[in-house]
Amino acid sequence: MSDVPTTSRAQRLRDRASQGRSDEQGSGRSNAELLRQIDSIAAEAEQIRQIAHAFERWHQDMISLMSHSKAMHGRGDDLGSIVRQLIMLSLNAAIEAARAGDSARGFVVVAAEVRNLALKAQSLSGDLGKNLHKSDLLTTATFQDIQAGGKMMMAAISGLDSMIRQLRSQIE
Repeated sequence: MSDVPTTSRAQRLRDRASQGRSDEQGSGRSNAELLRQIDSIAAEAEQIRQIAHAFERWHQDMISLMSHSKAMHGRGDDLGSIVRQLIMLSLNAAIEAARAGDSARGFVVVAAEVRNLALKAQSLSGDLGKNLHKSDLLTTATFQDIQAGGKMMMAAISGLDSMIRQLRSQIE
């Protein structure tokens, strides 16, 4: 694929077609030569059309990615809820162990460790949420770029197709 943007390629093709018309008038080129040039333009339009199909596949992939991301947000929310419940459970266990006195001293240690693990899980859950948010922003930006690129390519293809039809009708 050329490093030249699609709009520049389309302009070059228009220029080439225009050149073909002025050359035909000035030098008496044959219709066969002009038809070959039109076919060349049509072939380049087809290459752009193939790229546009790739953009459409990327568009569908991005829709799938956004749906997957939404599901991951739901799972992250579920994880956050479980972590909050674990923290409450560990606090309740510590309170009950303190009420039981010396006989539940080992249980106090276990409850404290469960609480520490729950707090770490809460921190990780928060980080996960932040990373999912960043991923959403990148995904949305990429999605918008793909949509815009696809629309620009379809406009270029439409312009080329129109130009090809006009040139063919002029020759006929």
